[in-house]
Amino acid sequence: MTVMKAQGLEAYLRRPDPAVAVLLIYGEEAEAVRDLAGRAVTRIAGSLDDPFAVAKLDEQDLASDPARLVDEVQSMSMLGGNRAVWVKGADQAFLKALAPILDGTVSGNVIVAEAGILSNKSGLRPALEKSPRAIIVPLYEADDGDIAAGLDQALGRSGLKIAQDAKFRFAELVGSSRALLQREVEKLSAYCLGQQQVSLADVEAVCGNGAEFDPDDLVDATFSGDLAAVDRRFQALVQSGSDAGRLLIAAHGHALRLQDFKMAIEKGGRAEMLLKQARPPVFFKRHKAVLSQLGIWNFSALLAAASTLAGAILQTRQNAVLAEAIASRVLISVARNARALQAGLN
Repeated sequence: MTVMKAQGLEAYLRRPDPAVAVLLIYGEEAEAVRDLAGRAVTRIAGSLDDPFAVAKLDEQDLASDPARLVDEVQSMSMLGGNRAVWVKGADQAFLKALAPILDGTVSGNVIVAEAGILSNKSGLRPALEKSPRAIIVPLYEADDGDIAAGLDQALGRSGLKIAQDAKFRFAELVGSSRALLQREVEKLSAYCLGQQQVSLADVEAVCGNGAEFDPDDLVDATFSGDLAAVDRRFQALVQSGSDAGRLLIAAHGHALRLQDFKMAIEKGGRAEMLLKQARPPVFFKRHKAVLSQLGIWNFSALLAAASTLAGAILQTRQNAVLAEAIASRVLISVARNARALQAGLN
């Protein structure tokens, strides 16, 4: 068994190991899992929907007829060429049908299987982990490095490069969603067709338009003390698919950046120049709001806010069911602190 990152799968499929019979792609983002599985099937068979090149099965098919998996693996394409077996919703019925393939009794067409979250207690995952005939591709929540690597790879397929400030902004808008990454890259590639490089203006023009607000809007409302805007923007972002924990991470990161700016100002730096020279950059349309926040918050209050947000991030990871309630409560609390600080300045 080999565990492989999503970014490495395409390179592997250009020179696949003939001993590998099964590719298992799994994760909590069903859309991202389906997209990656579809790209693997296309790379293997040259198509997604040609019935002569792709056999599509699901867990229910295999529960009613376990032998069908072996039949499809051994079946040859009527028109020649490679064939793939695409299994959706793989679970225990798939595992049972897979036994003669994993032990080497049966060989033939490559299986691409997709599944949801698989814990260490899942029978499917340990079985494939023990087999030299399997490759496993887990899709965990994307971090900034994953987003950047996926962006470079996807744009590279269209012959495009991306400016560094544009890459930072793209990561801010996309967050941790792999499915959203793929959709936004496709939009960006089409918009920039014929160019050599994607600019910050291109990203701002095309990306992050799936919601009424983006995370920066929520962050600025929070640290500016606008309670009504915090509630409205948080609900809009969550309803559009944003992860509550990721929104807290954005707010925590902003608290840390404000701390850095405050320390630089205390050493004689000019706030306006610090914002212009910041890396990663602060989007120019946010400069006025961030300058106002620097006037509201003192360093000790920012330390307290960052600590509160860090604690809330941990709580959302420990209590996923309550993540939205936790995030909403804490963001409102930070906004109330901002309002109290403002009152103290007047």
